[in-house]
Amino acid sequence: MLRLAARRLLGAVPLLLAASILTFVLVANIGDPQKLEDLRLKPGVSERTIAQLESKYGLDQPVVTRYVKWIGNFITGDWGTDSNQVEVRADLWRALLVTLKLLLFAEIASVILGVLVGVISAVRQYSAFDYVMTGLSFLFFSIPTFVLASLFKQFLAIEVNPWFREPSISITVSAVFVGLGILCGVGVVRTRHRYERRTPLNKMVVGGLVGAALVLAFVVVFKLGWEGNTYRQGDPSPLIPTTSESSEGLSGGWWVHFQDFFWHALLPSLTLITITFAGYSRFMRASMLETMNADFVRTARAKGLSERRVIVRHAFRNALMPLTTVVALDFGGLIGGAIITESIFGWSGMGRFFSDALAAKEPEPILAFVMVTAIAVVVFNLIADVLYARLDPRVRLD
Repeated sequence: MLRLAARRLLGAVPLLLAASILTFVLVANIGDPQKLEDLRLKPGVSERTIAQLESKYGLDQPVVTRYVKWIGNFITGDWGTDSNQVEVRADLWRALLVTLKLLLFAEIASVILGVLVGVISAVRQYSAFDYVMTGLSFLFFSIPTFVLASLFKQFLAIEVNPWFREPSISITVSAVFVGLGILCGVGVVRTRHRYERRTPLNKMVVGGLVGAALVLAFVVVFKLGWEGNTYRQGDPSPLIPTTSESSEGLSGGWWVHFQDFFWHALLPSLTLITITFAGYSRFMRASMLETMNADFVRTARAKGLSERRVIVRHAFRNALMPLTTVVALDFGGLIGGAIITESIFGWSGMGRFFSDALAAKEPEPILAFVMVTAIAVVVFNLIADVLYARLDPRVRLD
């Protein structure tokens, strides 16, 4: 295992070096920093002032000399400053922590939901659950991020926040929920009897009644315990915020700060979960179906093992291998910042850090961002290789 990790790390060194050279060349050719261009357009600015700023950015030196100086400083931890004299390293780590807080929960929830839905869809192939989740996965996967984030922002925050203050459920909405409960109950019964020629009518009726009863019980509890109450009275702030990662001037203990973070992260996390979960569930379903048709799974069934043991002990572990690489690379790439999601919800993470640096054409922040993102991708690719070796012992011999 250590030998495998060492080989991967040694192979990553020239890759990172090539990435740094390519990035530096691209940054050197995007033009002068915006602050320098604005200074040149101002009347009355002396050539000496412009020359001093060019010397600060290193524009008076050859590209090769600038690259050697920059890569040496980057390795030693000196990442330079931006045009506002803010240390790039400190600013980038602050943005990275904001992004990590958003991504950790979203990625873990996406993997769990994707694996669970993918396995159930593969085991119950062509069932009602499989058809519904397949349709939802394709729907969520095809919706652009900015559209989904805007819909969540409008209908799960702006439209819902007034309802939280004086919650109520009308008769029409209750009837719709009861109808959905009936459909869910009937769908569960039909799925359980999918291999029979005809589903027993009495069981379908019982399933529909159970679904309706559960929904009615929820509606009754809601009307007796919550409807008509004034929630968060005296607090003018919305329960589900639509911008920023925290409330300004918040005071209190860790529980207060945790609640504040939870409500601020709810919508951006839900956006990332919805999109990534759709892809993971399709990957897991396809991998599980391929594994369940493999020879070793048929051999396990022929030996008389129970279907549950065949799925959990034999098929599931091997089906995880393709998804492992996808999840590791996705997480490494997302560390670079979910630029669209962070922009819509006003989070000052890695996405905002990069977009601001690119708009100002600041070389030091752009280079630091690209290198940190490249290192993250390499590290998580190494983690994927190690997990691969744990899941498939043959990898250790390669």
